Amino acid sequence: MVNVAMVGGEQSGKTTLASKMGKQGTESDIVLYNFVKGDNILAIVDPVGYPKSPKPLVNAINMSDVTLFCVAASGLDARAGECIILIDLLKPRHGIITITKTDESNSFAVEELTKKLKALTKGTVMENWEVIPTSTKSFEGVDKLKDRIFEVDNLLRKEYESLDDKPVRIPIDHHFNVTGIGTVILGYVIQGKVNIRDKLTVFPIKQEAEIRSIQMQDVDVKQAKSGDRVGLALKGVQSKDLDRGFLISKEEIVTDTLKLKCHTARFKGEFNAGDKVHLYVGLQSTPALVKGITGAASTASNVDYEVEMKTDKEIAYSPGDVFLLSKLDDPKQRFLARGTP
Repeated sequence: MVNVAMVGGEQSGKTTLASKMGKQGTESDIVLYNFVKGDNILAIVDPVGYPKSPKPLVNAINMSDVTLFCVAASGLDARAGECIILIDLLKPRHGIITITKTDESNSFAVEELTKKLKALTKGTVMENWEVIPTSTKSFEGVDKLKDRIFEVDNLLRKEYESLDDKPVRIPIDHHFNVTGIGTVILGYVIQGKVNIRDKLTVFPIKQEAEIRSIQMQDVDVKQAKSGDRVGLALKGVQSKDLDRGFLISKEEIVTDTLKLKCHTARFKGEFNAGDKVHLYVGLQSTPALVKGITGAASTASNVDYEVEMKTDKEIAYSPGDVFLLSKLDDPKQRFLARGTP
């Protein structure tokens, strides 16, 4: 299985492309699509709540193995720069750029836009990403795009095999009650294995839960492994007590105070002690107060420093998790810096 985040602004064509690549499933501020071809399963995550809120975009990338950056052939829109900055901060392992709506342009304009994108992403994690032109009307490039994604899927199988022996971690992205079953969550196994009747804990609320059943692609299974997208029926916890980003695992660090080693975004990022920022880790988010900054005179672009923070609510994380700092009231570019504990 390969999870793909559709990234781009309102005019990028990402939602139309997603609808042509898979069958629509769960819908909220992120919409899920699925497509199956032989042994390959494509799960698409479209953050339709962006750009009104940055949270769905952050969630989509953190839910995915591949980031698909979408740009309309007519040119870059107002949010393209913000998307590039976020991608460079989160540094996804795999990515592709697609120029959409090529039927509304011409080959020369597409070639010029490709050159512009290469120049704009130079020095970022996107620098060597392949650019694939696509059209949802003529279907130019759509099959090629799917084939490239499935090539990544085959690589991911080896990557995830190396994570199967680690302690299980499952971030929750949706949760609800089902009559006759009880609490059901949707999520993905980022590492380890989960089995029916496993007793695990939901963090940060530290509530024990038993795995009653496991489904993958609407099929009951006894076990799910690293990289699998799952639906889990839980015993011992109610849906009303859950939130997106809660983690099902054996052990997490739970805290409302943090000291992060931070690095500012390439083109943005200055903030000061006393500022109120928004903090993301995995699929969790919370307002946080910057209590202190050490190690640098300022948080100007491409500077390293340490930030002490107090979050409005407790969060759960493990060593190595990547935190993202943002300012929601910035009208142009809301992402400030990345940090690690």
